[in-house]
Amino acid sequence: MDGANRKWVGTERAGIFLFSDDGLEEIHHFTAENSPLLSNNITSISIDNDGEVFIGTANGIISYKGSATPPNPPGSKVYAYPNPVREDFTGLIAIKGLVNNSYIKITDTYGNLVYQTKSEGGQAVWYGNNFNGQRVATGIYMVFAVTIDKTEKVVTKILVVR
Repeated sequence: MDGANRKWVGTERAGIFLFSDDGLEEIHHFTAENSPLLSNNITSISIDNDGEVFIGTANGIISYKGSATPPNPPGSKVYAYPNPVREDFTGLIAIKGLVNNSYIKITDTYGNLVYQTKSEGGQAVWYGNNFNGQRVATGIYMVFAVTIDKTEKVVTKILVVR
C-alpha cells in the first residue's frame, strides 16, 4: 500500500498493477511492453516515504516516482516544491505536508481558480497547468487545502516564473 492506501500488486507474468484504495479500480498496469519495467516477473515491491516505488523484477530493480506519500498529522507544515517554479521546469509541483484526502484549490492572486485536485496521502501534485492544460502565466499562486471534515485549513503560495 502507498500513502493513499492504494494497492500495488506484483505478478509472476503480468507485471505490476496499481489499484484504488478500495481495490475496485485499476489505476495503472505496468508491463515490460508498455513501460521501462525490466521484466513482467515481479519479485518485490517497496515504497519509501517520498512515494517512490521500488520494484524488484527477475531482471533487476527499477523505481517509479509515485504521487502518494504517507499522510501527515494535522498541524503539519505545508509547502510546495519546487518553489519558485522556474521557466525551464517541466515536472510535477508537489504540495507536501497534507492530511490524506485533503481538497486542494489553486488560484491566481485575483482569486480565479486555475486548478483543483485531492491529495493522495500527504501530497498533492500539479503540473503547473490550468484546467485547459495550458501552462499558467508568471505569478504567485495560492494553494488552499481543507480536510474532508473541514477541521484543518491551510494555505501556501507558489511562485511561477515563465
